[in-house]
Amino acid sequence: MKYVIIGMGQFGRALALNLAHAGREVTILDEKRSIVNEMKDDVTYALSGDASDPRTLQQLDLLGDDLRVIVAIGENFERSILITAQLKELGVRHIFARAVNPIHSRLLQMIGVEGQIRAEEMAAEMLAARFVNESLMHFRKIDRSHALAEVHLPNEWVGKMLRDVCLRTRFRLNLLTVRRGVPEMQSADVLATPDEPVIDFPTPELVFENDDVLVLFGQEKDLVHFAEHFGV
Repeated sequence: MKYVIIGMGQFGRALALNLAHAGREVTILDEKRSIVNEMKDDVTYALSGDASDPRTLQQLDLLGDDLRVIVAIGENFERSILITAQLKELGVRHIFARAVNPIHSRLLQMIGVEGQIRAEEMAAEMLAARFVNESLMHFRKIDRSHALAEVHLPNEWVGKMLRDVCLRTRFRLNLLTVRRGVPEMQSADVLATPDEPVIDFPTPELVFENDDVLVLFGQEKDLVHFAEHFGV
């Protein structure tokens, strides 16, 4: 899969770096040459130019079903709409655009954008869920009743095997993985993804260690009950 990201603001830059670090082919486009020069060693291709000019867009390889073009511009939504419309005229098949307000969203829908990105709403929803469930770490809802959450290992489970703690039968939760080890870098961002390495596939014979973090899946009420039961 290949990605073209237009607009290297805070959101676009973070998206480009995360995709590049995941091994994807990433092309960035921004009108500020200083930003492009700063990022050129982290991505596959880096181009500086005015994305609202069709001649600039024509310099990009915008064909193919394996290409995703992301218009990451948010603050200037008129410019975002103009660029998105020109991408449609150029025949780009898969366009995703950041939407910052209902009018912007409606205009993108009228143009026929495949996907809308509401970064602020997503971050606010994640943060609100974390505040509501403060006993859980990195809480993420899957649907109205199910969620993923990270929880510190209960002290009384240290040294015990997974098969002996009755996680499924007693608490109706599934252990997806365990974070174990020293993180590469601590982040002050409350929504950041933790850097602790994980155990790929926990087996029933897995022996829990001190400072393990459990990555659990289940109903939200069961996750909260688990955390509150052990005071973690």
